[in-house]
Amino acid sequence: MIDPQANTSRSITEETVEMSTDEKYLFDLLGFIVVRDVLSRQQLELANKAIDSMELTQSPEYFGESSALKGENSSTRLGQNGNLLALPKPLCEPFREMLAHPGTTPHLNTILGEGWRLDHGPGLIAMDKGCSGGMLHGNFDNAPYFYREGRIFTGLCVIEYLLADEGPGDGGISVVAGSHKANLACPEKMLKWEQYQEYVTEINAKAGDAVIFSEACTHGTLPWTADHQRRAILYKYNAGHMSWGAAGQIPPYWDELTKPQQAALLPPTHHSRRPKASNGFKGLAEVKA
Repeated sequence: MIDPQANTSRSITEETVEMSTDEKYLFDLLGFIVVRDVLSRQQLELANKAIDSMELTQSPEYFGESSALKGENSSTRLGQNGNLLALPKPLCEPFREMLAHPGTTPHLNTILGEGWRLDHGPGLIAMDKGCSGGMLHGNFDNAPYFYREGRIFTGLCVIEYLLADEGPGDGGISVVAGSHKANLACPEKMLKWEQYQEYVTEINAKAGDAVIFSEACTHGTLPWTADHQRRAILYKYNAGHMSWGAAGQIPPYWDELTKPQQAALLPPTHHSRRPKASNGFKGLAEVKA
């Protein structure tokens, strides 16, 4: 039996749903994992319909001074206006379902400990053909990575839900596999994708898949070359007692959310008082009291 008090930053019990042994190995080895077919066809269709209905706005460019990451058209990196969770119904529904999705909850439980929270997001990245990539980055002080006493310990991590395919040579999300354990700084020319490109892995996945990675893993975006628009929704999570972005407030649509979704939106708090699935989200009802 696992002692839930063995590590004060963890509260895993025998009732906690975790990811498989194979998935743990792959995540510990690589710093990322692809979870296939998380979103249903209906969720995909509605999420893309919601984005089609929105007026997307120009997002900042992140290729810096890199000639390799600058695309043919550097003005097509787009993002959403407003909060995807606050869209009118039914357009908001797939994004709320992604917030605490049963298909990725076991992974967050394992990586961050049960009681994890949404740190910031969700955010849309839309890229048209020719769009520039983004500088590789990672190893933030909020996302150390180590393995001890049979547990993964890290901080800020990302779930990127793909709403469009990202195939070989298309560009899009990329990582330096295993760099979450690196002890030295990544060379600047590698961050710019100007050297050592053979060590930068372009992650290929299908619409509906989820790419999960630690912010400790060096990652970035390669220029988009596919004819279709790249669409990815990013949710950034943290351990329940940690925060990278500014803690949010309880939203006006709180009562429309499920208990797991509500728990994901709570501000940081000490782990022992965090409402969790394995204790029936005890204490959640008192949050608005």
